[in-house]
Amino acid sequence: MSGRQLKYRFTPLAFHYLLSITVLLLSSCARPGVPKDTSTSGSISIAADYEYQPVTQAEIEVFQALYHNASLKPVFATEDSAFQLLMADSVRLVIASRKLLPSEENYFHTLKLYPEQMKVATDALALIVNKENTDTLLTLNRLKAIFGGQDSIWRHQTDVSGSHPKKSSPDISPERMSIVFDYANSGSSRYILQNLAGAKKLPDYCYALHGNTEVIEYVSKNKNAMGVIGINWISNVYDTSVIRHMNDITVIAVAKKDAPSPGDYFKPGIENILYGNYPLCRDMYIVSREAYTGLGSGFFSFVTSNRGQRIIYRDGLAPVTAISHTISY
Repeated sequence: MSGRQLKYRFTPLAFHYLLSITVLLLSSCARPGVPKDTSTSGSISIAADYEYQPVTQAEIEVFQALYHNASLKPVFATEDSAFQLLMADSVRLVIASRKLLPSEENYFHTLKLYPEQMKVATDALALIVNKENTDTLLTLNRLKAIFGGQDSIWRHQTDVSGSHPKKSSPDISPERMSIVFDYANSGSSRYILQNLAGAKKLPDYCYALHGNTEVIEYVSKNKNAMGVIGINWISNVYDTSVIRHMNDITVIAVAKKDAPSPGDYFKPGIENILYGNYPLCRDMYIVSREAYTGLGSGFFSFVTSNRGQRIIYRDGLAPVTAISHTISY
């Protein structure tokens, strides 16, 4: 060829061809459908029952400190709301005091999803009263009468038998109870309904407030109040706010026997949970809808690991795996 330069005409057809190639290449690079997170990196939302907020936050803080590229965004909600978020694919996993209901499992199966569910701890419900209340030893049968609507009167007396005193007794100061829960449709209200109330609804002297902290504050200011809270809110002895709360309330001791001796009453401490002495215990679960090994799976594995179980123990819950009593990180 001579020194002539070749000239190309940029036709509309060539433009559309190049545009198509560009879109194809970009689509290939983006790889839609490929997870954006791994077991130790990425960003996801998870849900937890309000009752497990302290331990959930503790687990997240340590996990994110270990894996700097991981971001877990917690949504704290009532138990029912947490599972609704899971079913709507708004969160990757749930921490709650129950597994999926059969209807919820069936829903996931229609989506070809088979959620993983695992018990990660045992906790308990704590019954708290005002410091001035002296009726602090209750039998399981009396609790059933209280939540079943048959007994709503405090009995401030020295008798620890749990039996109904005579009305003529001079040391009785009958006062009607006011029982408060953290939220309506919470895990604690469901537990009481299923295990103690023996009815479809709680009696009219039971009320729902707006959180465990509000329950504690209400009880500390009202002599006739009894609060039902997750033990996690008062079990971490390293938390200064817990120490402050404990100065304002008394935790009720509960006996399984109908005619107990003083040694048959137990409070919901970790040893009494581990050995089954305290009757109002329940399991804590993680339920994950994740269909691959992503950040949800990584956090799931962390909570069930030795380090994650140590955090549970430190927060006053009973871990599912044996750990040393020496807490270190």
